[in-house]
Amino acid sequence: MMLAIDEGPVHLPPGLFAGPASRIIAGMKVHANTISHARLVALEESFPRVLALLGHAEFNRHSRGFLLRAEAVRVALAVIGREFPRYLSCIPEAAFASALAQFDWLWLEAFRAPEVRSLVLADLAGIRPQELPQIVLQRHPATRLAPLDDHIRGAVGNALSDMSDAEWLLLVRPEDQVRILPVTAAMRSILVKADFPASIGNLLAVTDEPGSIPDCLPDAPMQALIALIEAGALREVRE
Repeated sequence: MMLAIDEGPVHLPPGLFAGPASRIIAGMKVHANTISHARLVALEESFPRVLALLGHAEFNRHSRGFLLRAEAVRVALAVIGREFPRYLSCIPEAAFASALAQFDWLWLEAFRAPEVRSLVLADLAGIRPQELPQIVLQRHPATRLAPLDDHIRGAVGNALSDMSDAEWLLLVRPEDQVRILPVTAAMRSILVKADFPASIGNLLAVTDEPGSIPDCLPDAPMQALIALIEAGALREVRE
């Protein structure tokens, strides 16, 4: 559509419109302006923290450049911003906002995730200790991990009680609202393994494997697992 407006109706499929070229172009401009505005608004609503960081003028400039790419034309409105963080990372003057853009998108994914009941500690009450290691868990569909940088810290700092030592953030939506929590190294290690169904026994053994957390206190994996369950970051997998 935008190519036809810029270079003429010859870029439209034959027979799509009738009438002189001037009328076709005029009609397409009205339609294209409506679509273009909707896509710009969708980006603004998808990246509110980036909008606040860059300001309207800079944000809209980068948004228009992003939307004019050929690969963005056929992307559905609901996921129009999926590649926006990567796009910003390739622009020298906007690369500093790419991590915050990724955080905004992860927040949106958590908000839109399917409604699935998260595991709560009460679900494990009454289970015999020897049976607990066999319980299979997986990351909740709304759970996301986001690396923390100074811009993200500044944007969401008021939502966190203590993140002085945190390098990653946990986004969860066990109920109606997305929650943002700091993540310890042990919590992150468990969540990475919980991308796929895994028994509690395997999740607690994560620190014994190559590449996992060094110098971890003996009870740190259990504390991390409890913290993740309390946050609503996991779900039980039943056969």
